[in-house]
Amino acid sequence: MKWQEHEIAVVTGGGSGLGRALTEGLLEQGARVLIAGRRQTPLEETAALAPDRVIAQRADLSTEEGRAQVAAAVPEGCKVRAVIHNAGVLEPVGPLHAVDLTAWRHAFATNVEAALFLTQSLLPAMQPGSRILQISSGAAHRPVAGWGAYCASKAALFMIYETLRDELRPHGVLVGSVRPGVVDTPMQELIRQQTSEQFPEVERFIKLKERGQLHAPEKAADFVLWALLETGDKQFIEHEWNIADEEQQTRWQETRRATQ
Repeated sequence: MKWQEHEIAVVTGGGSGLGRALTEGLLEQGARVLIAGRRQTPLEETAALAPDRVIAQRADLSTEEGRAQVAAAVPEGCKVRAVIHNAGVLEPVGPLHAVDLTAWRHAFATNVEAALFLTQSLLPAMQPGSRILQISSGAAHRPVAGWGAYCASKAALFMIYETLRDELRPHGVLVGSVRPGVVDTPMQELIRQQTSEQFPEVERFIKLKERGQLHAPEKAADFVLWALLETGDKQFIEHEWNIADEEQQTRWQETRRATQ
């Protein structure tokens, strides 16, 4: 895929982890990238990869003001060719019956509202052929004790994908969803810091790290960008992409071997 000078990609949570790896992958393909997140220093570190092609916008995407800041940071005359809704929070962690209302609302504002309403703000800069990709999780499809807010918010995000996919398809804007697997990111560090009372499965995630079974951010990013940029229109939207799916893995790896 050849990127034009007047086109830009938007990556939320672009300062670290998967977001940074996604930005690096887009830069390697020649794209200009607008990255957004709450922490200035990580954003600046990512932007330093290519100062002439990365715009870093500090913003709290859980707020209307933050989303407006990101939309305003799209250069005048630029078309948004791709959006990756990567920003998300795990917290609050703990039993759902004891969850704090303020923390619950923040999780939904970050994991659900940010993606939906930032999409609304960016749509005027999108055109037929543009693609939107939401970063999903297995937690959207199964309950995980201690992750009630995360599971519920990711399930809501999945339904937003399915609904927006059908609503925007007639306008030529394509919406997809992807599960990048268990990736070695700062969120995983937070998971391993939990007590078994807060998160009963914590030991399993500690062992995944010890055994080297977490996906490197670069590997997960390559799968995500393959799904976003190298699949056909019908393929992209018809189902949620999942790095653990053997058939999808095979197609992804065959594409990579063919280009080597």
